[in-house]
Formats: sequence, structure tokens, C-alpha cells
Amino acid sequence: MTNRGLAARWPTGLALVTVAAALALIVALDREAEFFGPAVATMAGIYVMAYAIGRPWTAWVAFAVLSAVASAFHGLDAAGVWSVEPGVGMVAVLVVLWVWAVVRRRYAEPAFTLETAGTVFFGALTIVVVATESGTAIAVAGLGWLLHGAWDSYHFRANTVVARSWAEYCGVIDLAVGTALLVTAVTR
Repeated sequence: MTNRGLAARWPTGLALVTVAAALALIVALDREAEFFGPAVATMAGIYVMAYAIGRPWTAWVAFAVLSAVASAFHGLDAAGVWSVEPGVGMVAVLVVLWVWAVVRRRYAEPAFTLETAGTVFFGALTIVVVATESGTAIAVAGLGWLLHGAWDSYHFRANTVVARSWAEYCGVIDLAVGTALLVTAVTR
């Protein structure tokens, strides 16, 4: 592979750094479902936000914005300021983003049905994580991450809704973290 070929894989390189950080959290903390469950809705939200905006590159912006929102939910919950479960909060944000896509009249486009299905599916998985006990919640979160990796793969191949660089980055993370969560669920 040429240097140019390696440079084209920068999303995978960045994803591997992110995976290392996620794996460190999984090993260091005993709160996988609490931290990684809400991310299932967050990942879906990134796609819906980029879809609502209509610019695939904005998935990177959506990642920053929705990560900050999820972090705020976690912080408010930990401080006892707001007792809404972060996963429920992120599902609410996911619904707001979907409504925003409708308000922007994006429902007339072919991808709307698929993005709606993803919103419902990944939102429902997040609620299942919230509603179940720790071991099961970790397994469901892991399954959600793996299934979102398939979602990323589809979008990468179709080159639609999000930038291919985002789909590549997110897909590598989803597959690694999903696998780690499933292993954690089985070994605990």
C-alpha cells in the first residue's frame, strides 16, 4: 500500500485510537451499560442529524454536538441535578432530531424511510438497555454497537447520508466496542 493509500485510511487510524480509549474504560470501570448504552441512540442521532442538515460531512459535527449532550446528561445525572437516565435523554434527543428532519421536509427523500427505521430500532435498543439488568444490558448494548457497525457498513457502501470517512470511523469503533461489550457481558 502506498503512502497515499495509508493516508486515505485516516478514519481507521483515528478509530483505533478511539477504540483503545473505549477499551480502557471497559477494563477500568464497572459501568459499561451506563456509559455505552446511551451511545446506541447517540450513534443513530448522528446519522439523523446529518440527514436533517442534508450535508454528509456534518456527521462529524453531529458527533461532537451529541457527544457533548450525552456527556451533559451523564454529568447532570451523576450530580443528582437531573434524574433522567442518560439513555432515555438520548432517545428523546433522537426523537427531536427526527422531528427536525420532518420539519425540514426531508421526508420526501428516499433515505427517510431507512433513517426512520434506524431511529426507531436503535432508540428501542437503547430503551431495552435502560430497562434491563446489568449483564443483559451490557449484552444488548454490545449487540446495538455491532448492529450499528452493520449500519455504518451499509452507509459506507451506499455513500449516503453521512460522509464515508464518518461511516468508516464509526464502523471500526462499533465492531470493536460491540465485541468487547459482548465479551464483557459473557465473562461477568
